[in-house]
Amino acid sequence: MISSGFIALLFLAVVHWISIKKYLHNYLSSARFLSMASGISLAYVFVELLPEIERGGAVLKKTVGDVLPRLETHTYIIALLGILFYYGVSTKKMLAKYNWLHITGYLFFNFLIGASLADDSDPTIQPIFLYTIAIGLHYFIRDHLSDISNSPNILRALIASLFVGYGFSSYYDIPDAIVAIGISFSAGGILLNVFHYELPKKNKNNYPWFLMGALFYTVLILSLG
Repeated sequence: MISSGFIALLFLAVVHWISIKKYLHNYLSSARFLSMASGISLAYVFVELLPEIERGGAVLKKTVGDVLPRLETHTYIIALLGILFYYGVSTKKMLAKYNWLHITGYLFFNFLIGASLADDSDPTIQPIFLYTIAIGLHYFIRDHLSDISNSPNILRALIASLFVGYGFSSYYDIPDAIVAIGISFSAGGILLNVFHYELPKKNKNNYPWFLMGALFYTVLILSLG
């Protein structure tokens, strides 16, 4: 029987595949849809992702709290480092010299997402269909607005990294502390993309769609929580 985690993995892979098919991606990329997707992504960050960072701090404190004090705040520092890293590798100067670092950052992000889906009973990704929708919309907007969309080979590598992460986590247990660090670091990347890519700037007339997406996702999460 195919697990819900693997179905979610296939869905996220299809999102990248749509980006490879430029004509299909452009057809789906209406301004209103992008604004609504932006609202959903922002709601996901504040309703789901930030609490997960806080829970990760408790995991780190329990694991190595005797060695490093005040670890309950360290996950936020790791998230800050994630923002600084993804922002740094996205600047034009860094892209020109170290494009491989930019790509590696997103491959690592996809690896972690794939790994998270290997255990579909994991409470950190529940409810899994809302988690998948939020990440899928994040992918869609990032692929649409970033330079990655111009390289089908990179998009194929991103798809492959999803499956590699899923396969690795299926056979090997990743320590909770490593998961907490990975989630916090990746959260920095998501936060950066939300504010850099996903908050509508030019299409302010579509704010009602942005607001509707944010409120709809928030209400849905709270009603299922």
